[in-house]
Amino acid sequence: RLVGGISRAATTYHQICVGDLERMRTDTKALLEAGLALADEAWAESAPEFGWQEGISWYVLHQISSVHTSLLCATLGLDESRAPLTFPTQGNIGPASIPFTLAGIQGQIEAGERVLCMGMGSGLNASVAEIIW
Repeated sequence: RLVGGISRAATTYHQICVGDLERMRTDTKALLEAGLALADEAWAESAPEFGWQEGISWYVLHQISSVHTSLLCATLGLDESRAPLTFPTQGNIGPASIPFTLAGIQGQIEAGERVLCMGMGSGLNASVAEIIW
């Protein structure tokens, strides 16, 4: 059951990552810093309302790298051991990492557990959605 969520955009950062049919240009440091700031802002606005500070069994993240995942968990105060990883074996599969990871752990998630699906993306946006399994 989908409980609710939040999605925020900071389109002033739209030039951080630009692509066309020929190439893509990304300022990865600026993207990470701005993404973490936006994720923190969205989290501060929504976590108290939804009670996300405790009682979450799983954090299913849009995973890019170990640095990205660790910094997102540290910034939001998440227990990194509750964030199953797919990038070490699958690489950066972008936003597909959320359904891919959910599919991989579905046998471990127990009925009634709270699962947060979370991500930051170029453009710039940050989203969190809670599912009761």
